[in-house]
Amino acid sequence: MSKILFPLLLIILIYPSQHLQAQEEEGGEILLESHPNDHDFYKFYIYDSVEYSQSTPYHALHTHLDFLEEQNYHPKTAARVIPTSVGNLDTRVELAEELKLIFAGKGIYVNQLDLPLQKDHVEKNTGKKRFIISDKLPEIYLIKVGERWRYSSYSALKINKIFKETFPPYSRDIIKFVSKIEKGNKYILGLKVWQWGTLAVICVLMYCVYFIIIRLLAFLIKKFFSREGNQYFISTVILKYKRPLTIAILDFLFFMLIPLLLLDSIIAFRLTVLCKIIFGFTAIVLVFRTADLLVLKVMTPSTRKKRWNIDAHLTPVLRSSLRIVALMIGFLLFLKILGYNINNIVTGISFGGLIIAFAAQDTVKNFIGSIMLFTDKPFSVGDSIVVKGQSGIVEEIGFRTTKIRTFNNSLVSLPNNIAADNEVDNLGKRQFRRFNTLISLEYGTDRNHVKAFIEGVREAIDKHPTTRKEGYQVRLYQFAPSSIDILLNVFFETDDYNIELQSREELMFTIMEIAEATKVQFAFPTQTIHLNDKKKQE
Repeated sequence: MSKILFPLLLIILIYPSQHLQAQEEEGGEILLESHPNDHDFYKFYIYDSVEYSQSTPYHALHTHLDFLEEQNYHPKTAARVIPTSVGNLDTRVELAEELKLIFAGKGIYVNQLDLPLQKDHVEKNTGKKRFIISDKLPEIYLIKVGERWRYSSYSALKINKIFKETFPPYSRDIIKFVSKIEKGNKYILGLKVWQWGTLAVICVLMYCVYFIIIRLLAFLIKKFFSREGNQYFISTVILKYKRPLTIAILDFLFFMLIPLLLLDSIIAFRLTVLCKIIFGFTAIVLVFRTADLLVLKVMTPSTRKKRWNIDAHLTPVLRSSLRIVALMIGFLLFLKILGYNINNIVTGISFGGLIIAFAAQDTVKNFIGSIMLFTDKPFSVGDSIVVKGQSGIVEEIGFRTTKIRTFNNSLVSLPNNIAADNEVDNLGKRQFRRFNTLISLEYGTDRNHVKAFIEGVREAIDKHPTTRKEGYQVRLYQFAPSSIDILLNVFFETDDYNIELQSREELMFTIMEIAEATKVQFAFPTQTIHLNDKKKQE
C-alpha cells in the first residue's frame, strides 16, 4: 500500500498547480481533478472544508475511515459514502461510525485490505461493479453509482443489525459513549489517558488470570488422564501443555478486547497482527509437543493397557517423523491464523512431495522398509540372522540400512527394503539351539561297550546345565560302510551363540571321557583292499 501512497503524495505535492481545476457542483461541493501514479484521473471534492474522493473503492473506504479519526474528524464527510436514501445526515453519520466499530470488532483494518484503484473495478465472479470489503462481512460491499463508489443501500440497512450481532448488549452503549467522549482526550506516547489506564487494568487482570488458568488446566488435565494411572505421563502432559495453552487463552482474550479499546487503526492493526503471531507460535508449540506426547504414550505402559508392541529402536524414527509432520501442520496453522490462503500452499506441498518421492524412490523404499522392520520386528539388534545369503549378528537398524556383523568379522550394510521384502531366517529367535551329529564307532566294538557308551552319553545330557532334558535322542542309528553310527540329537536352552558353542564343547569333551571309560574307539573312514596273488595260487 505504501508503494501506491508515496508516489501519489509526491505527485500531489510537486504538481499541485498544474493539475487542479476547480468548478462548482451541486450541494456546495467543489469538483477537483488530480493525477496519481497511473494513467486514470481521480476526481476529488471539497466538502465540510476537506478534500475527499469516491472515484475508486480505495478512495471511498479511506474517505469513510480516515475522516472518522480524531486527528481528522469530519463525520459528515465520512457519511458521504452512505446512500442519501438511508435516513437523514445524523443517521448516516451514526451508521458510518457503527460500521467503523464493526470493522474493528471483526479485525478488519484498511492496512491489510487489497483495495482496487481502478475507477471501473469489476468483480470477477459476478461481472458487477462491486467490491466486497472482506470475506468476514459479505453483506457489506461498495458499488459504483455514476462516477462515485459508495456502500449499497442493502449494506447500509444491514449495518445496525451487524453492529448488534458483533457487540454484546452490555458493551454497545459503552463503546458508543467512549467513542464520543474520547475526542479531545490528552495523548501520552500515542495513546490516550483512559486507554493507558484500561491497558494497565487488563495487564493486572491477565497476570492474575494467568495463575488461575495454569492451576485450572493442571486440574483438568489430571482429571482427564486419571484413568491412565501413569503419573509420569500425566505430569509430562501438564508440563508440556499448561504454559502454551495458558498463553494462547490469554492472547485470545486480549485479541477480543482490542476493538473495545478504540485504538488508532494502525495501532490496532499492529496489535492484532502481534496477537495472531503469538497465537500462531503457541499453536506450533502445542502441535510439536503433541507429537512427543504421542510417542511417549505409545512407548509407555499404562495400568489398564499393555504397552504397544513397538520396538524401542522405533522411538527416534517415530518421534522424528511425527515432529516433521507436526511442524508442517503448525506452520500451515500459523499462516492460516495470519489470514493467508493455505490451499495453494497445501497443493504445492503435495506436488513437491510427489516429485521428491519420485526422485528418491530408493530412499523412500528404505525408509518404509525401516518402519516395517521396526513394527513387524522380524529381528532385533543382537540377533543372529540369515538374509539374502548374508549371515551374521545384527549390530544396528538405521533409517536406510541394517548393519550385520558376519562371522568373518566383516560388516555388511543391507538396505532395509531388501531386509523387509526377503525371507529372514532369525536364528536369534530360537528358544533352543539344536546339536545334531553322528558318533562313529569302530567295527568290532563289543556290543555291551556300545550300550554302556550310549547310556553314559544320555546320563551326561541329563546332568548338563544347559541341555533340554526332554526330546533328545541318543540311539544306535546305522551300520555305515566303515563305522557303527550313533545318532546324537540334543537341544541347548539358550539364545546366545557363544553359550551354545561353549555347551557343545563341554558335552563333546564329556563324550570323549565316556568313550575312554567304556573302552570304545571312534572310527574314521577306512577301506580294506584284498589283492589276489596269482603266483601263490599256481
